[in-house]
Amino acid sequence: MGKKIIEIELNYHGDGSVIRTAEGAFSGGTIDPKLNDDLRFSVHRQVPDENYILNPVPGEDTVEGSFQINLFGNSAGYRELGKYFLAIAELDTSEDPNYHDHFDDLKSEDGRTHLHIIVRKEA
Repeated sequence: MGKKIIEIELNYHGDGSVIRTAEGAFSGGTIDPKLNDDLRFSVHRQVPDENYILNPVPGEDTVEGSFQINLFGNSAGYRELGKYFLAIAELDTSEDPNYHDHFDDLKSEDGRTHLHIIVRKEA
């Protein structure tokens, strides 16, 4: 297993903790990332293909609408997610301009929604 050590700076509103300012009101938290056009997404319907593998409908446009996705996790889960994204950011993909990872067995808390997330790294 290869390792790479990087130094990062974490930015917060306040001192890095969330504080109660009034009943039901809080301040603090993380600073929103400045993504600009550096990160985008698309949403497509999926249907089983001839091999019963879920894939987007060929030629169909992206899904139109407004969606809310809630991520639920504890500190350990977010650390793992953060490490994954940092690893992708630092990965040398110059030999594979179409590098991507699949997460195709993600299900919602109630099991009713299936997500197939493809993380694509642009050079």
